[in-house]
Amino acid sequence: MPVITEHAQGMPCWIDASVSTSAQREGLIDFYSALFGWTFDVNTPETGYYSIARQNGKVVLGIGEQSEGRGSWVTYFSTSDIEGTIERVKAHGGQVFFPPMQVMDVGWMALVLDPTGAVHGLWKPITFSGFEVVYEPNAPGWFDHVSEDTEFAGKYYENILSNGIEVDPQEGMTILRRGDQWFASLTRLDSAKKSPQWTSQRLENFRSIVRPKTAEIKAAKISPILISAI
Repeated sequence: MPVITEHAQGMPCWIDASVSTSAQREGLIDFYSALFGWTFDVNTPETGYYSIARQNGKVVLGIGEQSEGRGSWVTYFSTSDIEGTIERVKAHGGQVFFPPMQVMDVGWMALVLDPTGAVHGLWKPITFSGFEVVYEPNAPGWFDHVSEDTEFAGKYYENILSNGIEVDPQEGMTILRRGDQWFASLTRLDSAKKSPQWTSQRLENFRSIVRPKTAEIKAAKISPILISAI
């Protein structure tokens, strides 16, 4: 598949996580390198050693290091008007806990808590649009939002992302789509031990490849929240 150079308004465009120690960040890099064959570009201390994962040279996701990092994966949605999207977030029950900030010369970011309690990001690109590959092995292939109220979540995302994003109820699940393209599911929480969240899935044969390899590289040593998206 060709390199993706731009993302449509309202579509997932980036995934990252921030951890609190160098050992955690390096552990994740070692883990995903062994699991998926990713390579990593590690940036300077000033960026929190922000590390960009690549699949066959194409950008996939980021891992950062901050003292307050909790290790949760964040899904970002593309917007050409981050301030306008923030206003819609507030109007539809979301809370902005990290207001829009320019990230060097690459883009603008913000972090939001949706009305169900799940964190998501917003990204307005300048020179960097987001991940460069989807729907290939070891690359993002699907996104899932879990919460106690999928109907409420669906209305929120339909309202804030763009006019082209629609909720599509299906038997046994609810789908977010843009035109004919399904890109995310809205799933009801099935356990009180879980919290509302977005996760992304990589395209891979989990049973025959990922599960044995995970055991082989002793993934249990890494916090479960950090590997839950695989």
